[in-house]
Amino acid sequence: MTDTATLTGVWDGLYSYSRTGQPESPFTAILFDSTGTLSGTIHETMKFRGGQQIAAGAFVDGTVSGDRIVFTKTYDGANGQSHTVAYDGTLSGDRGEIDGTWTIRSAFGPVTGRFLMIRARRAAEPVKKRIAAKAG
Repeated sequence: MTDTATLTGVWDGLYSYSRTGQPESPFTAILFDSTGTLSGTIHETMKFRGGQQIAAGAFVDGTVSGDRIVFTKTYDGANGQSHTVAYDGTLSGDRGEIDGTWTIRSAFGPVTGRFLMIRARRAAEPVKKRIAAKAG
């Protein structure tokens, strides 16, 4: 049985870009929820057109208020990634999924996309299949 009182735990996710034609990229988030304050780390494989992939790590800092989750993901500088991404998501009623949008502010204007995170402990069907079905 999954403890849904807190968001603390391992989450599997996938993010996609709104208009760039970049492939979807998978990630794993390790979150710590302390009375509405969210922290943790994200480990991901950034995927690009042409098949290029970059392993990246980031830190999470945010808040949880009711069913709204807002956080920033700040890359740790490895493999040349050091920017910050703003996430704004909604927690599902059963507290097992977070679905929302992300934004990167750049000199050329905002870059946006969608994301989905599912608790890694859910076993009803393989997480990657559920993420792909919901993100598609």
